[in-house]
Amino acid sequence: MKGLERPFSMQRVCKALPHIGHSCMSRTFADLYLAEAYPAMSHPSADPAVNAEVAQAAGLACAEMADARILEIGCGTGHHILSLANRWPGAECVGVDISAKGISRARRLASEAGLKNVKFCECSILEYEPEGEFECIIAHGVFSWVPDEVKIGLVDFIGKKLAPNGIAVMSFNVAAGWKTRMPVVEKVKAIQELGDTDEMTALSVMKDVADETEAVIIDDMLAKGAEVLAFDDFAPVMDAWSLGAVVKLAEASGLKWLGDSVSGERGDDAGDNAAKRTFRSELFCRADAVLSAMPGASGRPKVAATVPDFPKLDSWRLVCARECLPLPDAELKPCMFTFPQFKVLAAMDGKLSVVALADHAKQVAPDLDFISWLRHVAERGLLT
Repeated sequence: MKGLERPFSMQRVCKALPHIGHSCMSRTFADLYLAEAYPAMSHPSADPAVNAEVAQAAGLACAEMADARILEIGCGTGHHILSLANRWPGAECVGVDISAKGISRARRLASEAGLKNVKFCECSILEYEPEGEFECIIAHGVFSWVPDEVKIGLVDFIGKKLAPNGIAVMSFNVAAGWKTRMPVVEKVKAIQELGDTDEMTALSVMKDVADETEAVIIDDMLAKGAEVLAFDDFAPVMDAWSLGAVVKLAEASGLKWLGDSVSGERGDDAGDNAAKRTFRSELFCRADAVLSAMPGASGRPKVAATVPDFPKLDSWRLVCARECLPLPDAELKPCMFTFPQFKVLAAMDGKLSVVALADHAKQVAPDLDFISWLRHVAERGLLT
């Protein structure tokens, strides 16, 4: 890795750390995002089936997601919105992103998977002017990573384009937990400048001089990996807000806060401060939506855990396997596999029997306990 040939002086590092201020990085988030691709993944906290159940429990008679108009803002290479289009062929899915590379790849993946109910638009949310409204709007991993004018434009767009019975999911980093995290980020950036090295190496160096609290944070950062860190902790913009401030901004744009997008829990800033919470995914509806007590019907897909005689992935998951991308399970949790396991998955087009697949697995993944592994794949809802 870059910088390894230049040994660090612990004395220089310790001397520099107490004097760290705000980063003066000139690179913008758009520069980073247009040059590099965020790792492809689906987002369980932005699963419209789960989010709709939360909204229904709060009393909102929201639309059926199976035939809804669903928009993802900041869709990247489309992994999440493609997973939704694959799940619900009757839904109209749209992905918007500023990255030409991301949109190009998303369109290619959609074509390879034969998904006709999804389209993509390369533009900023400040420039996007769609016709009509959406029953579901997703903005996962956008709010905290864009300038203030884009934050305001994002929330304003949601307020204007959310259908009367629609739901919106918006995630953001929480200031309470980042109060202790950001000083570590700034110290690591200083180490990078001293040693002309990458984040992962600088984190390892920082850990040698870190206190117990910092060491826990550093371990968490190291576990994320370099690809994610570049877009999160070390992003050119990483603006953590309090829950209360986000809710106030949403209310000013004609939205009503329903609670956590998965649990429905209505937290508060005091609880976030006590727990040092770092991340939230929250659910909103229109301010003029009528809420009434009513039972919520589950919209989650049923999972068949049995292994069929001829195991088969659907067209989207087959594309993911062949591209070595995470396979979204029934709950939209991204499932990663080793390269040999991807080779086995890529052969699951329904033409090979379990016995034939077992023989194939012996050749391409000889260390794989195939039958147990195949049962696990079925239990995750990956097979048709």
